[in-house]
Amino acid sequence: MRWVCGLALVGHLALAGVAAAEPVNLKVQRLDDSRIDAFVDRSDGAEKVGLVLMLQGSLCESVSPATDNRFPLTLPPGTVRLDIEKYGITPETQDETGEHCPADYLAHNTIDGRVMDVLTVIADLRANAPWWNGELYVSGVSEGATVAAIVAALIPETRGAILINGSVGRPFSDGWAEAVVESARADGGDAAAQDEARRGVADAWSRARATPTTETYEGAGNTLRWWASIIDLRPVNLLVNVEAPILLIQSERDQMTPVASARAVVDRFRAAGRTNLTYRELEGLDHGFRDAAGEPRYGPVLDLINGALADQVRAAPLSR
Repeated sequence: MRWVCGLALVGHLALAGVAAAEPVNLKVQRLDDSRIDAFVDRSDGAEKVGLVLMLQGSLCESVSPATDNRFPLTLPPGTVRLDIEKYGITPETQDETGEHCPADYLAHNTIDGRVMDVLTVIADLRANAPWWNGELYVSGVSEGATVAAIVAALIPETRGAILINGSVGRPFSDGWAEAVVESARADGGDAAAQDEARRGVADAWSRARATPTTETYEGAGNTLRWWASIIDLRPVNLLVNVEAPILLIQSERDQMTPVASARAVVDRFRAAGRTNLTYRELEGLDHGFRDAAGEPRYGPVLDLINGALADQVRAAPLSR
């Protein structure tokens, strides 16, 4: 079973109500002096606009506007889109298959590194973007949803969050172990085969924690260093502090991030008395929004996401 959490939903951005210029490539320095490439579909008008940040999944593909890899969003009036490349990824170095990721990506890509990149880009915009109205809407899919759940709580400008098929409510190590064992069972494995699969996962986690190297596990782009950065995280510990509206979307048949993780988020918010979480479980769909027959059901999911984003923007306090 191979972990691939980039979703096959690509398309061109539709901007409604905003006069759009050519996307601007922001080049922001990291603390190690390497460069973060971020892309903003700036507004040409004098009106200040909000930012919609979409965080991609785990593949080593570029989210440059020069590619067709960006998750398709329909932006509400008064907002522009922000995408952030991962460490070492450009349109030239990307590998959409995830089988031949660049060396810089393998050496540096981690969850905490992605969180730091988002915080760094937002700090730069906060200081240098007079056209930004101070409203941020954070969205993420798969691995990107895990990152989004963290940064939404760390950035005070957050006015809304949409989290799609990400590991948020339980440590990823729990859900992945269950998914691997279930995969062995579905392939006809008996109890011994399932136990062997469980031991294999435990061994991988031990190696990741002890020696987080660029050795890969379950996918050519997933290093032990990356696994070490995600397996023990429970992002809901931070997410529960967010006061802005949150939409949590989870596929019922997700083979990568089991539905129990999302349901744990609902339980945590309920126990804390928080009422700003909306949960939508996608009955019968898998991680890639396909039904049991393998047919894609992208349309209704995109309608749900785009509708929620529009609602969040309308509900945000005016800060222009």
